[in-house]
Amino acid sequence: MKKRIAVVCGGYSGESVVSMRSAQMIMNNIDRNLYDPVKIVITTTDWYAETEAGNLPVNKGNFSITYQGNVISFDGVFMIIHGTPGENGILQGYFELQGIPTTTGDTLNMALTFNKKMTTRVLGTFGFHVAKSLTLKQPDSFSTEQIIGQVGLPCFVKPNCGGSSIGTSRVNKAEDLQMAIEIALKVDSQIIIEEFIQGTEVTCGVIQWQGKIMALPITEIVSQKEFFDFEAKYQGQSEEITPARLPQDVYEQVQSNSEAIYKALDCRGMIRVDYIIRDSEIYVIEVNTTPGFSEASIIPQQAGVQGISKTELITAVISSCY
Repeated sequence: MKKRIAVVCGGYSGESVVSMRSAQMIMNNIDRNLYDPVKIVITTTDWYAETEAGNLPVNKGNFSITYQGNVISFDGVFMIIHGTPGENGILQGYFELQGIPTTTGDTLNMALTFNKKMTTRVLGTFGFHVAKSLTLKQPDSFSTEQIIGQVGLPCFVKPNCGGSSIGTSRVNKAEDLQMAIEIALKVDSQIIIEEFIQGTEVTCGVIQWQGKIMALPITEIVSQKEFFDFEAKYQGQSEEITPARLPQDVYEQVQSNSEAIYKALDCRGMIRVDYIIRDSEIYVIEVNTTPGFSEASIIPQQAGVQGISKTELITAVISSCY
C-alpha cells in the first residue's frame, strides 16, 4: 500500500523561494509507485495543500485536509522548509505530537544544528576543528578592537540562526564591521563573528543508504564572489566541482568526518556539512540539516556522481524516517 507523504515547504524566511524549488523537485521525481505525495505550503498566515481542486486548508489540529468530503491524513512528512519553522525544531515538535514521522532529525537535533554557535561548540567537544568565533546578542555592547582582537581580519559576520548566507558579510576592514553587524542583526537577534580561514571550501552530503550511513562524493566550491553567498549558491555565480580536487587521504577524512558528525548529532534523512580545508586541517563551518534540494542543488549532484538517481535519493531519504 502506498504511503501518503506531505511535502512540506515554504516557511517564514527569505529561504522560502528555495524551499518551493526543492519541493517541486520532490514532486517531479518521487516514486509514485511507492508514495502518494501532496505539497503542503506553510506561510506566516496560512497552511494549505496544493491539489487539483485548488488550494485546500490544512487542519492544524490533526494535520489533515478534507478533499471531496474525505478527511486525508498523512503517513509521513518530507520536510523541505529551509529556515524557520522547519529547520529549527518547531515543526518537528508539532509532528512528534501528531505521531507523524519526518525526514529530518528530532526537535533537539534540529534546534541544535540550526544554532551555529551551539553546533560548533558541541562539535568542538567531539574533537572536530572549528573556527574561532564569538557571539553578540542584541543589545550587547561591543568594541571593534575587542572583536578583531579575538577573531582577526578578515572575518565573517553571520546571523547565528539562519541559512543560505542571508545576512552574512565578509569584513575585510575594521571600519566595515559595524555595518556588517547591523545587517546580520536584521535577520537574527544573535549573531556570530567568525575568523576567516583561507583554504579550500568543500561540502559533503550524508544520507542513509541501504540501512547504512553513507557520505556522498564531496563537492568543491569555487565562488565567483568573495564567499559562497546567496547569489553564488542560487544564481549561478559559483563553480561546483564533484568530486572535489583533494588529496585522497584528505578526501577520505572529510567523508569519515561527515559520517561521524551525522552520528554524533543524531541526524536523520539527509544533511550536508560545509568545511574549509587549510594545510590538510579540516575545519567544520556549518551543518545543514535541510539542505537545498532543487534540480540543481548540491546533494542531488553528489548523489548523481555516486550513481544514485533523484528518485532513488528521495526514496532513501523517506525510508530513513521509518
